[in-house]
Amino acid sequence: MKAKNSIPFLLVVDGDSELTQGLVRHFLQFQLGAVGASTLREASRVLADHFINLMVLNTTVQEDSGIDFLERLQHNGQYVPTIFIADRHSQTDRLRALEVGDDILQKPLHVRELVARIYAVLRRAETSRDWHLTENATLRDEPFGFAGAVVYPKDLKVVFPGGKVEVVGKKELGLMAVFASTPGVILARKDVIHRVWGLYANIRSRSLDQYVVRIRHLFRSNGCSAIDFLRTVHGIGYLYVGDRAMESRPTGRSHSYEPRQHHRERTSVEHPQLVGS
Repeated sequence: MKAKNSIPFLLVVDGDSELTQGLVRHFLQFQLGAVGASTLREASRVLADHFINLMVLNTTVQEDSGIDFLERLQHNGQYVPTIFIADRHSQTDRLRALEVGDDILQKPLHVRELVARIYAVLRRAETSRDWHLTENATLRDEPFGFAGAVVYPKDLKVVFPGGKVEVVGKKELGLMAVFASTPGVILARKDVIHRVWGLYANIRSRSLDQYVVRIRHLFRSNGCSAIDFLRTVHGIGYLYVGDRAMESRPTGRSHSYEPRQHHRERTSVEHPQLVGS
């Protein structure tokens, strides 16, 4: 779930459209948002357009395997808590469903039991992600250098030269982790947003720019000019040049990075790699 107080949003996928819409109506009565899909192709479109907290998925959808469908999603890095439902299933199908998904029920369905299992799976999914800070950063990550300081994910803190310690938020830490792992690479805005906020984040949001401003202010107030390390590439995204590049750079300051310009002071990043555009 995205937030503790938010209403979970479910996707019901079953070839029986009457059953699908019936479950959607029942879920609304139990304070669960829901949308239905009668084919796996339709389900793919819903997953691409919405953030889904949990999927109720038939093991067979119009002769297509729902289990194989979920496996393909996971192979592509898309993990959605899933409860399988089945008209009938073999022991092999049951084991596969439990290995790939989170639970399985056989028809006919008892709505109250299904809702209880949905909340149980959602609680497990939330707990299993407690150590995640953002999509790309966790409390278990090792400390890393950024713009002359050292970032400690476990403690959500940054230690600056001279020993001063500042506590940072999860998104700021996630952004620093992305940039620190890609020195010399121009990252498109949408690529950064997806890495930190997740696959279904709104790429038109201005939150990214606001968090970058916070990072720059934090470093500037502690004697480090992060704007020299983390540059804006107008119309594209951001470039983190890396500490080594800054060490070899002649004195001078620029407030943005223009890829079409060729200043001598930028020779260390004259041909940055472009990804995610």
